[in-house]
Amino acid sequence: MNAALQVRGLRIAFDGKRVVDDVSFTVERGECVAIVGESGAGKTLTARALLGLTPADADVVVERLVIDGKDAEALSERAWRGLRGAGIGLVSQDALVSLDPLRRIGAEVAEPLQLHGIARGSAAQGALVRELLERVWMPDAPRRARQHPHELSGGLRQRALVASALAADPAVLVADEPTTALDATVQARILGLLREITDAGTALVFISHDFAAVRRIADRVLVMRAGLVVESGPVAEVLGNPRHEYTR
Repeated sequence: MNAALQVRGLRIAFDGKRVVDDVSFTVERGECVAIVGESGAGKTLTARALLGLTPADADVVVERLVIDGKDAEALSERAWRGLRGAGIGLVSQDALVSLDPLRRIGAEVAEPLQLHGIARGSAAQGALVRELLERVWMPDAPRRARQHPHELSGGLRQRALVASALAADPAVLVADEPTTALDATVQARILGLLREITDAGTALVFISHDFAAVRRIADRVLVMRAGLVVESGPVAEVLGNPRHEYTR
């Protein structure tokens, strides 16, 4: 199969202290791979490295990083900007921080369309923004597009974030704890939406510490502890019959 994402030998260190150590995995199109582990295990740093978004003081080494067929081991910041959004998108856990408080939701979702030259003219962009908001089950999409983030509930903000991440139709979507701040009903809807997106052919990297969410959405799982992958395999196998004591 033609993997949408290939990572080999990812290492991240701060002041010589290694916090992500030799992480390797692939994600096929239409597959969800979850990365689980407690706080500080290295999950979020791994996710950020996939988008070239690690902190400036991080020492990052990767033997191989291929995103949608493009080598990304040694990209400049300018090249990363071209790949982010179109090749790989991010849904983070805190929509209130990720969304610009001064910008309307419609403008936020339209930004990737403008950056990647996907829709020319305000009418075409407006139609596509509405379509994207409807795809994430945003009720009354035209009205929501005119609102600011603070006017939306947490669940609606998170949907807007997913719509923005999907705008440029990335081959790979990284979802970093995307349902942490949501109530159970909204959480179930967002998970259902992410699985739907995956089934439509997107490769999904799902970062979480919630095993119930992982069981519901993922095909395979990597268990991280102190920067190392201690166990990996199909979800049913790893969660149903864990071999490593840490997973147990």
